Amino acid sequence: MRGGGRARPPAAARLLSLVPTPDWRAHMTFPRNVVLAGCLALSLPAFSQGTPPAQPPAAAPAAPAATSTFQSDTAGVLAHVQDQMVSLEKAMPANKFSWRPGKGVRSVAEVYLHAAGSGYFFGKMLGFEIPADIAAQLKGFEKSTTDKAKIGKALTDSFAWFISQLQSMPDAELNKTVDFFGRPATKRVIALTAVSHYSEHLGQSIAYARSNGVVPPWSKNDKS
Repeated sequence: MRGGGRARPPAAARLLSLVPTPDWRAHMTFPRNVVLAGCLALSLPAFSQGTPPAQPPAAAPAAPAATSTFQSDTAGVLAHVQDQMVSLEKAMPANKFSWRPGKGVRSVAEVYLHAAGSGYFFGKMLGFEIPADIAAQLKGFEKSTTDKAKIGKALTDSFAWFISQLQSMPDAELNKTVDFFGRPATKRVIALTAVSHYSEHLGQSIAYARSNGVVPPWSKNDKS
């Protein structure tokens, strides 16, 4: 045999020919497949971590809050004064509407009618158009009646008219200057003065009511 190797006996050669030659390529396929599967498995978590989760649809934007104005804020204060003054007028007994704290001082009825007339007075200074039937009675308005029902209506109508006119007043009007008892004042100042005037007579009406044993309706449950 070449290379000096010993020749196999014929019997041994026949036995070896019966043993199948191992296919190393087949044996190498399994480890390679295992390695590929492992790499794929390791890559999946990384891929899933890199993908952001689906987000729920964004909610519709909220409607913008209504912007308050000088007119709306002032009207809101007046509406509160109206509620209290009208409820107090209703609580006052009809036989007390001629009561006055002293000679020469306004009576209960006159205070309420004066407050009602003031709305039209200040409204005219602000350039609001006064109803024709009211304009004809403004002179002496506060002495026009002592009837409880008529006075209640006069108060309610005055507040409602003034508040409505104020709410529709253009912004450009607020800084216009007009004559206010001989001195210049903006319409903004006149509107604030109207609120102050209404409030002053609400306080006066509360004092009148207390003097006659009437508790303001909104404070009946107030123990302070």
